[in-house]
Amino acid sequence: MNLAPIPKYRRTLCQGKRQNTVSTKASPSNKNAGKLTEIITHDSNLSSMPLLMPLLAQLSRDDRWFAWVAPPALLPKTLLTDAGIDLGKVILLQPDSGHSVFDLARRALSAGTCHAVISWPGYLSEFELKALEQAAACGDSHGILIRGREHA
Repeated sequence: MNLAPIPKYRRTLCQGKRQNTVSTKASPSNKNAGKLTEIITHDSNLSSMPLLMPLLAQLSRDDRWFAWVAPPALLPKTLLTDAGIDLGKVILLQPDSGHSVFDLARRALSAGTCHAVISWPGYLSEFELKALEQAAACGDSHGILIRGREHA
């Protein structure tokens, strides 16, 4: 999948004001920014979640980036484009030895460059959930967590 590179931004702490190099113009689709939504599924395959596809398509139409953190391995490009998802607005982030799914989601949410961050984090502690909520509020972003029943 050919996805756009991560935009550059200045790193700041969230202390009431954000300083980034990308415009964060408020839009009607952004009125719920700064919040988390959890979706509990029986598996993590996107093709088995037909109700999620229109939401992802709508989220890909905003002015800011749409980050996907650790999506399931099987992401057929045709499934995504047929659903209307603008892949030119999607940033794909994969964890590595230095960055966990939680770390990448928290950083993407707090950066202010993404209007929405969708992640497949597995189990999260109460501390991690609160940290993601705070990051979403800091970056005026909306976080979507997709987890299987075993991780809820």
